[in-house]
Amino acid sequence: MLSMPLTFQPTYQTVVWGGRRLARWRRDLPTGPIGESWDLADHPRGMSVVAGGPLAGMTLADLTRRFGSDLVGAGFTGGDFPLLVKTIDANDTLSVQVHPDDELAVRLGVGHRGKTECWYLLADGGHLFAGTVPGTTAAGFASAVASGSVAETLNRFASHVRDFFFLPARRVHALGAGCLIVEIQQTCDVTFRVFDWGRVGLDGKPRQLHLEQAKATIDFAPAECGPVSAAVVAHPAGGEVRRLADCAYFTVEERILAPGGKTRGEACGACSIIMPIAGGGWLSTSAGGIELELLRPALVPAVAGGWQFGAGHEGLRALVAQPRYVG
Repeated sequence: MLSMPLTFQPTYQTVVWGGRRLARWRRDLPTGPIGESWDLADHPRGMSVVAGGPLAGMTLADLTRRFGSDLVGAGFTGGDFPLLVKTIDANDTLSVQVHPDDELAVRLGVGHRGKTECWYLLADGGHLFAGTVPGTTAAGFASAVASGSVAETLNRFASHVRDFFFLPARRVHALGAGCLIVEIQQTCDVTFRVFDWGRVGLDGKPRQLHLEQAKATIDFAPAECGPVSAAVVAHPAGGEVRRLADCAYFTVEERILAPGGKTRGEACGACSIIMPIAGGGWLSTSAGGIELELLRPALVPAVAGGWQFGAGHEGLRALVAQPRYVG
């Protein structure tokens, strides 16, 4: 039953900073300000459900419990599916926030896993904040938060299509108004909100801040915070590739195919997530194939082995992510 690629129904998050741009790809988008489509998620706030085939109707949690390492990959010892994929529409600037790493999450009693994440920009326009400017201290940052001048302590970047930002846990950040992104992250929804620009939530009340937890979490050490520099190179399996992220928790690359082009992924002991971001095409394993839909990830279970995908007449660009830490 795990020999074919799996697709899932998205779930949506209505948030004060959300917009309506996701309606371009989502016929079932609810009314209101929708900020996030949780496209592959094993989490109580947004649980993915298999969209078709013999496993239709099963949740990602059901699949993970039932099939374990056959789904996720060698070394998986139980628990939830380790990665979460979202499409995010920031119609307004998100709160300045930070996420704990694994050790801090346990120490602070907020869960067993932290949140390292990455952003792939789908469009030009907007801005984002990532990391503190050099020389910022914890005391100086706290003073800026208190005075409302926190933006002056953060690195600000204009957002451009195909930019990619890697955000390790403990790096303070905020998506700005106008950003449209794919986010790939550890499965974790723990956010310590530092500053919310003086606005109120959908209930008309100020949203909760988490200043003490954030103080214990933010890493002020100097770091490279800008977009990842990744060259486009030929891929030995066909097409081109940009290798974007390689960390303890996941790898991410962008595969690029000309019209009619093909590429493949070898069996490597881990599942693969294929997220089409431009153009169109198909994805197959030895058991058969599916048509790819824009911004709708397909999951190739680990036990399905190698896979290949090809481009239609428009060509195809897709993100390919694999879990590395699966314990």
